[in-house]
Amino acid sequence: MLVEFRKQWPLAALFWAITGFFSGAVQAAQAPTGTGGIMTPAPDAEAAVQVEYDGVTRKGTREAYERFIRRHPEHPLAQKARDVLAAGTLR
Repeated sequence: MLVEFRKQWPLAALFWAITGFFSGAVQAAQAPTGTGGIMTPAPDAEAAVQVEYDGVTRKGTREAYERFIRRHPEHPLAQKARDVLAAGTLR
């Protein structure tokens, strides 16, 4: 009987490893009630673009404004960047 158990041991160990892995993943994905889930909320994209534009204005170079326009061509702040470039007051 001992010989048979040793032959089956790798299969049993594999089974325990697989069930432990998947049961742990399921438990980790379940958040306690009232916590809002396990995922953080998405960042505010509009605020991120504004922060990027603020950095461009602090830097104040033509290259920074052109890069901003390439990254956000349809954003309203891109038009402001185009206006700054058209004024020709950059270093």
